[in-house]
Amino acid sequence: MNHRQEPKHCTSIVNDMPRESIRELLELAEKAPINIVSTPKAGLNMMHVLDAFDSEFLLGEVLVSSAEVTLDGNRGFGMVTGDEPERSLARACAEVLLVGNDELLKNRVKNLLERERQELRELRRHEEQLIAGTKVSFN
Repeated sequence: MNHRQEPKHCTSIVNDMPRESIRELLELAEKAPINIVSTPKAGLNMMHVLDAFDSEFLLGEVLVSSAEVTLDGNRGFGMVTGDEPERSLARACAEVLLVGNDELLKNRVKNLLERERQELRELRRHEEQLIAGTKVSFN
C-alpha cells in the first residue's frame, strides 16, 4: 500500500466514530507537537451526485466542518459532514500522525482506528441481520 494513500483510507473511519473515541484520538494527538494551520470551521460544500444514467448533477450544498494541521512538514486535512469541529480536527490529526515519525504514536492511532473499524463492522452486521428479518418475499 502506498504510504500516502494509507492515511486517507484509515481516517475515513473517523466519520462514524462515537464521540468518546474522537476525544481519545484527540488526546493521543496532544502528545505530538501538532500545529493547527486552520482551526475547525463550518462551511458549505456543493454535493455532486450521479443519476441513473451516470450524468453528474449538483444535489445542493452540504454543511461540512474542516480543519488543517501540520506535523514535521506533513500536512493533515480533515473534512466531515455536519457541524462537527472536533471530528474534523481529529480526522486531520489522525492523517498527519499516520505519516509522522513517532512510531509508537502512529501504532496507537492505527490500533484505535482498527478497533473502531471492527466495532462499526459488527454494528452494521447486526443492523443488516435486523433488516433481513423484515424482507418480504412475493413469490
